[in-house]
Amino acid sequence: MAIGTVAAAGHFIGGMIGWWHAYELTFGHDERAKPLAKNAAGPIEPLSIVVLPLTIEGDATDVEWFADALLDDLVSEVARLQGFFVIARATANTYKGTNPDPRDVARELRVRYVVRGSVRRDGTVIRLNLALVDGESGRQRWSEKFTVERAQLGQALDEFVIALGRHLSTEVQKSAGDRVAVTSPAEMSADDLAMRAYGLWFRGFNRENLIEALALLEQAVVKDPNSIRAWGGLNFMNFQGVVNGWLSDRAAALRRFDEALVQLERLDPDGYFAYQGKTIQAFLRKDFAAMLRVSEAWSKQHQHPVAVGAYGLVLNFNGRPDEGIPYIERALRLSPRDPLRAEWQYRLALAHFMLAQYEQARAWGQSAQSSNPGLPWPPIHAAALSMLGQKAEAKKVFDEFFERHPGFETGRIIQRLPATDPRFVEGRDRLVASLRELGLR
Repeated sequence: MAIGTVAAAGHFIGGMIGWWHAYELTFGHDERAKPLAKNAAGPIEPLSIVVLPLTIEGDATDVEWFADALLDDLVSEVARLQGFFVIARATANTYKGTNPDPRDVARELRVRYVVRGSVRRDGTVIRLNLALVDGESGRQRWSEKFTVERAQLGQALDEFVIALGRHLSTEVQKSAGDRVAVTSPAEMSADDLAMRAYGLWFRGFNRENLIEALALLEQAVVKDPNSIRAWGGLNFMNFQGVVNGWLSDRAAALRRFDEALVQLERLDPDGYFAYQGKTIQAFLRKDFAAMLRVSEAWSKQHQHPVAVGAYGLVLNFNGRPDEGIPYIERALRLSPRDPLRAEWQYRLALAHFMLAQYEQARAWGQSAQSSNPGLPWPPIHAAALSMLGQKAEAKKVFDEFFERHPGFETGRIIQRLPATDPRFVEGRDRLVASLRELGLR
């Protein structure tokens, strides 16, 4: 049977014998690229993309099935992303065996971006190269190399596809943000404004970018009150501004969060942004049982690294850090360069601290600080060093943290980590006590 058609992207359906039968029926005939009828003139959608069949390099014909399956699943995965217009796999496959100029492909299919790549086998290792090309200029916007053991191809495909989809989503959003950044606000559509806001988000998770992004998103919903992308950004970024102390008017930000969630439930009640908003809403209401239910449904429904990472944190909030760790690790594997990378690393540090695994807590806390020094999480690595008996080093790390965040106090820890499960409270109290020994007020 085929991989990733109607079902969720990346899941194997049936065994390999059935797959090979379907492979012969589906791909056995020669259907090379043929001239397409000209599309009607009109604006090209800003988040439009085609994923071309992979070129097989050298003597790697035994992994042709992988190249075809990856194309199938990657098209499905990118198509699930909010606001993307993705050329169907059947059309993309007509370019198989050709080496077209990406600009010609983009003109013919009327898309903004073209993904192309190659697959090569080196002994037992499969090497995959992918590149995202601007269809207008031909400029390469992003490239990445991936490796996987030949014996692990089947098992790796599910996670691999989701990770690639997240990579492409991030890079396309950045690129789209760059495009509209040089356009005057009066000429921008609501989608342009929202994409510019997300471009800022993807370039850096900090106060300055968040405030600028929120202003753009407010302009977007004025231009189009039905923009799901813009309402989703307002919902999420207002919350991030509150929890990180980056917005001075907390009450106004929370009101805007609620208003945005109402709009998301009106426009797309089962969509990614609505699930995200309902998960955050349960957090703000301190209903951690509901938060667990909603975040689990969110992660299963959308298989998005942000959703998976949220579910891992919520398991910790409910006194189950050992169960939460694999989910947060999975989020990092799926999107290792994500704007939320430091957030996930801190969540891992917290989970290991709860389990009294202080060396792991120290390592993840240090990684988080290196990833984003401006993120105002409690300095878990300092507390872990103290618990390991390295008092002088712990004090040094704490003092460096306090220089960056001079107003940080115990109340900020409770605000960020408000769960009430007795097992969680014990670990949080242990964390606070360790930091107070180092000088926390």
